[in-house]
Amino acid sequence: MIKKYKNKWCTILLAIGFLLMTGSNAWAKSDDTRTITSQEIRESAENYLINHLDWNPESMDIEINYKARDLVVPAGKLLLDFGRLNNPRGVGRIPLTISVKIDDKFIKRLRVNAKVGVYQDVVKTVNSLRRGNVIGESDVVMERIRTERIVRDIPTTLDRVIGQAATRNLQPGNTVKFRDLKQVPTIKRGSRVIILARKGSVKITAPGTAREDGFKNEIVRVVNLETKRTVYAEVINSNTVEVRF
Repeated sequence: MIKKYKNKWCTILLAIGFLLMTGSNAWAKSDDTRTITSQEIRESAENYLINHLDWNPESMDIEINYKARDLVVPAGKLLLDFGRLNNPRGVGRIPLTISVKIDDKFIKRLRVNAKVGVYQDVVKTVNSLRRGNVIGESDVVMERIRTERIVRDIPTTLDRVIGQAATRNLQPGNTVKFRDLKQVPTIKRGSRVIILARKGSVKITAPGTAREDGFKNEIVRVVNLETKRTVYAEVINSNTVEVRF
């Protein structure tokens, strides 16, 4: 009888031991893996672009296209290693390659497509402008646009446009480019000017005629109408030049 009970208890103990081993294996299996969600991958890709593109983060609009399933990987130190970004000023479609590594061991390579737009300040025309017209304050406005291509050769402030002359006809709503502008001379050839000469506290003036176009702070040839002599003078404003001694 004792032997019978002894065998029964041995059987029960073996069963309990088997259950404990099975349970510990299941727990070990669950503890030995982790899940990387597709949302984590999209967020990592977005953060990578924010930190590696040369655009102001506030001026960027990033869309990450990654619709694969969540990724189950072994437990350990996770590293999402992004491939090198060839063009830090890139916009539009930007493909990314991600190497998933656990404890520096390569696990899987992922491919993610990103679309990057940037917001830029541009100057746009309000009125029609003909070639040669000088652009006034009421002719242009600032506007912020979203673009997926780099807009080059554009002024980004009104003061670089107002007072310039149009090099071609411009319609309302046109984005102004530097090639659409040319500087207007402060003094035009043939215009009447006042020639100013200063020596200490003494100032002398004489009437003159500009022999060439001139811009502010430039030296131009001017004919003194009283002496008929040609002098070289600095352009001060639209009607005054100064002879320096």
